[in-house]
Amino acid sequence: MEKTKGLHRAWLVMLGCGMLIAGSVTFYTVVIGNFFVPAAADLEVDYSSISLYTTVVYLGIACGLPFVGNLLHKIPPAGIAGFAALQSAIVALLAFSDSIVFWWIGGFFIGVGMSFTSIVFISTVLTNWFTKKTGFAIGAAWGLASIVSAIMSPLSVTLMDAIGWRSAMIVFAAIGAALAIPAALFMVSYSPDRKGMKSYGYEQVAGAEGETEPLVGVPAKHALKSMSFVLVALALALTQIVSVINAYFPVYAESVGFAPTVGALMISVALIFDIVLNATVGATIDKVGAIRGFVSWMAVSVVAMVILMFSAGQPLLAYLGAGLGDALYVLLGVGIASVVSHVFGTKDYGKIFAYISMIGFAAGSVGGFVITRLYEVTGSFQMVFVFCIVVCVAICGCVLLANALGKKLPRVSDDE
Repeated sequence: MEKTKGLHRAWLVMLGCGMLIAGSVTFYTVVIGNFFVPAAADLEVDYSSISLYTTVVYLGIACGLPFVGNLLHKIPPAGIAGFAALQSAIVALLAFSDSIVFWWIGGFFIGVGMSFTSIVFISTVLTNWFTKKTGFAIGAAWGLASIVSAIMSPLSVTLMDAIGWRSAMIVFAAIGAALAIPAALFMVSYSPDRKGMKSYGYEQVAGAEGETEPLVGVPAKHALKSMSFVLVALALALTQIVSVINAYFPVYAESVGFAPTVGALMISVALIFDIVLNATVGATIDKVGAIRGFVSWMAVSVVAMVILMFSAGQPLLAYLGAGLGDALYVLLGVGIASVVSHVFGTKDYGKIFAYISMIGFAAGSVGGFVITRLYEVTGSFQMVFVFCIVVCVAICGCVLLANALGKKLPRVSDDE
């Protein structure tokens, strides 16, 4: 076995994953929102119609994920690059659209392509490459994507002011492709054994450099029929639903009489916190374990909701609550990924996580409806925050029970 010298290739893989996430997931689900208002005005539709793009993207992801679980280990780098290219090509084509229907159709196929470049692929690859510091690596990859997106968001607005939204969208898609495609082709590899290497930290754990590195865990055929699977899927679905509250901070700010700039700054603060929290949550999970780490940061999310409940008339509290509340969004990435790895092991991790994520993304597509409907019915965001607190507690219960029941599931290695 050839030894690597200097920096382990796993860190290059992590950087590539961050570029892949940015050039597909965060660009085409978050930053693309900057194009909604001018595009809606040009197409003569209301904002709610064009925002359905996000809903159909999530539905597309949910439809694609079952195939990801079965095909992921068979797809070469060129295949992943192809799915990344598909997303950028469709986004570029949307710049020429003259009907909102094309946004919905395009959004669905972007979602299908994204299912092969998003959370399941990234988490599986980094779990394969990192025996130690897995949580940190997953969190850092998402954090890198957040940094790139934080730069791209104002840049896209500047481009629209200079050359119009249609031309700016073509440039936006080209930048996404320039990030994601080279990363998929040259930086990201499914597992270290395909490069004749061992994962980062393997020697420290195994203490036997010459041994093979078997994947140990619950076989998918047992996991998918277990109550632990149902509970983890429910935990992800509920987290998806409450995490969308970040997008409604401007509505909350307006409802309590804040200036519009306060709502916008709440989103900016959440984005800044996201950069730091991704790596911090990952490092916490590495330190104290997936279950305790997940529950601890979910408790932080509860504190954030309490702060927001008392933030009317106090912008600084609103900013603090928005920042800490981003922990919910972070837990969707490194948090759930680590819980799945802990409960079910790594043997069939990709397949199990794909089905769990399918349920989660399907639930996420209705998260916005749940939040807005609750606000409309009650006329106040206070009940929205109470709802989020109750759901966060339920999520913790699901994760704890899933872990307890998961200990009873049969585990085998991939060489058995």
